[in-house]
Amino acid sequence: MSGRNKDDEYRREAANAQNAADHASNDRDRSAWLRIAQGWLLLIRNRTRRENSFNAELKSRGTGQTNSDRSH
Repeated sequence: MSGRNKDDEYRREAANAQNAADHASNDRDRSAWLRIAQGWLLLIRNRTRRENSFNAELKSRGTGQTNSDRSH
């Protein structure tokens, strides 16, 4: 699965968790669901950060490899 598809999956899961938070019957459950939503979104940020770091390392070393590409 490509990075872009993973991002879409993570966004869907975050939206599901946000929806559960919006319908939670108490503050404790609402807070737990919001933490879960935040965790899904954090996965996108961390993956993007790793990809950018990898691409910067390739460029600095001049390995001749191509950048990672999220479009496949």
